Amino acid sequence: MLRRNTKWCPPRQWWFKENSNGVARWYLGEVDARGVIRMHVGEMVVAYSGNLKGSTNDQVEGMVLLWGLKVSLSIGFKALTTEGDSKLMIDAVKGLNKVNWSIEGIIKDIHKFLLGLEHFEIGHVYREGNEVVDALAALGSQIKGCRFWRRKDSLPNNAQLLLHGESQALDSNG
Repeated sequence: MLRRNTKWCPPRQWWFKENSNGVARWYLGEVDARGVIRMHVGEMVVAYSGNLKGSTNDQVEGMVLLWGLKVSLSIGFKALTTEGDSKLMIDAVKGLNKVNWSIEGIIKDIHKFLLGLEHFEIGHVYREGNEVVDALAALGSQIKGCRFWRRKDSLPNNAQLLLHGESQALDSNG
């Protein structure tokens, strides 16, 4: 029986973990990137949101992954685990499948940014393990432009509650 992790899992000690998601509302002509970066103890370092341009779901997921890497490198992280909910995109970055020509350039850009990290892991995450990012994504068009949150208490309420719940679960397990 295939079992899937339904909880956020911390990265290795002294690493950072970036979870991201792309949200496309084609009917509104909007594409958004949402993400959160946390320390190995579960503490939020930064959450972010921004509007992107893309014409396909694959392009959006690739740009979201690339944007998360750019944010991580701009902060100065050298050891990063990143997770996204697009298995196709994660496998494409790992070189496990052929990609459509429309995302080849994005994959090449992702690989260039990966060179800026000393240690890197990439993996697929199911929606249940990406709840904080999904809470930011649920805000949809309420968030315009580029936005960064450096403090947990400045996040929207539902994202704060989920982040707090995940931190509590880590404390009680560890």
